[in-house]
Amino acid sequence: MRRNRVLMIVLAVLLLIVATACQEREANQEPETDTRRITDMAGREVEIPANIEKVYSTSAIGSVLIYTLEPDKLAGWTSELRGSEKIIIATEYHKLPDLGRWKGSSPTGSIEELLKAGPDIIISVGDVSPEYAGDADEIQKQTSIPVIMIDGSLQKTAEAYRFLGDLIGESERAEELATYCDKTLEDITANLDSIEEEKRVRVYYAEGMEGLETEISGTVNSEAFDLAGAKNVAVPATPDVRRMQVSIEQILTWDPEVIIISTDGDTTRSVYNKIKSDRTWASITAVKNNEVYEIPNYPYDWINRPPSVVRLLGVKWLSSLLYPDIIETDIRSDIREFYSLFFNYDISYQEIEDILDTAERK
Repeated sequence: MRRNRVLMIVLAVLLLIVATACQEREANQEPETDTRRITDMAGREVEIPANIEKVYSTSAIGSVLIYTLEPDKLAGWTSELRGSEKIIIATEYHKLPDLGRWKGSSPTGSIEELLKAGPDIIISVGDVSPEYAGDADEIQKQTSIPVIMIDGSLQKTAEAYRFLGDLIGESERAEELATYCDKTLEDITANLDSIEEEKRVRVYYAEGMEGLETEISGTVNSEAFDLAGAKNVAVPATPDVRRMQVSIEQILTWDPEVIIISTDGDTTRSVYNKIKSDRTWASITAVKNNEVYEIPNYPYDWINRPPSVVRLLGVKWLSSLLYPDIIETDIRSDIREFYSLFFNYDISYQEIEDILDTAERK
């Protein structure tokens, strides 16, 4: 009996020690919070929810970024899905609301509808200059939702995925996509480094209803051309110009070796057919040599409009088109890999042939 009483006393003392230790440990732990502070890719400090379930992007480029990373966390689209978007985007995400874009300091959609969708954060993907940082601050002020700026340049795509993946708790998937981005740009850059500047292919980037608009080198809208090794023939009259109107006489003077056409969503190939058949274009070297191509647009333009992650595939396509002896790649295999990895879409052989119909040499 005495032994049992001693044993009970020992057990009671041990339990008291354990309880005291647990209380001390809990007291020393920092209390859990519902928010955390981060620094975005523009260097802005922003307080965001610790747990993020829904994200809205102010532009299509960010919507594509979110969808390819984790579609279940996309709060809504910036415009109604159309055409090939409804083919590539999984059916269950067609019903997401059209929340409009947010350009400058004003939205194209309803703030009420945006708030109803309930995003935990808003991302602004693109230029991270002070000018655009001011827009982000204004959006945050109007909505009371944290706005995170993410660098939208093609060379920062891998970093953007890793950054956003960490924010929304999708680091593993983000790393998978970022690794692809890194390898694609590293391989192409390494191959093109051997090309001397004077041997770069001179390219005219045709935009607009008549093909008489273009982008200068060095902007987010022409970045894929630069990375693919193209020598953009367009030279602006003033340094602050990005997209510019040109004349056929100017293009004749530039005399590009290759013409690359943005369809701007036009499925009738009107600009392509015009350039190939109109006698005003006939004396241009690119036309004479049948070096006129359309940029694939499925579900988004591979070079621009929006300047999304699909540009990585565009750089592969364009660099191999311009430098087939240097960039040796199976573009059809590249297409299948890209659509499977980024869009979880099993693209058919017929779709690939349709995409490349006016985008490769016959």
